[in-house]
Amino acid sequence: MPKPQRRKPTETRRKEIVATAQKFMIERGVYAITIKNIAYLNGISEAAVYRHFKSKRDILGAIIDDVEIKMMETFDQAVVRDSDPIKKLKDIMRSHLIFTEKRKGGLFVITSECIHLNDDFLRKKILKVIDNYTSRIGGLLNEARSRGLACPEMGIKEASLMYYGLIQTAATDFTLRSYDVPPISKFEHLWRFFCNGINYCRDAVN
Repeated sequence: MPKPQRRKPTETRRKEIVATAQKFMIERGVYAITIKNIAYLNGISEAAVYRHFKSKRDILGAIIDDVEIKMMETFDQAVVRDSDPIKKLKDIMRSHLIFTEKRKGGLFVITSECIHLNDDFLRKKILKVIDNYTSRIGGLLNEARSRGLACPEMGIKEASLMYYGLIQTAATDFTLRSYDVPPISKFEHLWRFFCNGINYCRDAVN
């Protein structure tokens, strides 16, 4: 008689389910995520999945949470390297383009997939992540503007969305090209474009 599988700690199992679901969504799309498929891919029963997540929506919410944590960790690691807000912004963009490649599109792909579901809960959850991200970018832009490093008339919110949008564009292109063109390959071009947008010239690409 086969030995029964030992039950893993709750947090370990949750992380495994989230990782599997995220990988499966990237490969097959959000509609492929079902409790049955996730159970099969993790080698557990559907009941075991339900012990950790109430529904598919709950799993998708956990994926968004996981990506946000990893994305903000990347943000925090980048901002400690320099006191210059412009250089911090440059480091963050570079780091997130690399992050996007490692995570096969990261939040940007998840956003695209979840839009298809027309789920208000997921929409608000993703929007909150984007608002948090652009708010932190806005803080650095505000510092740059107050120090005379950016155009005095620059709209902080608009510039923050432009910054986010440039990374999203690279992520979308990466996905559509079957992950053949690394987002980081577009870094210098995107950074120059952003610097022109905020009217920053001094050492903009150094």
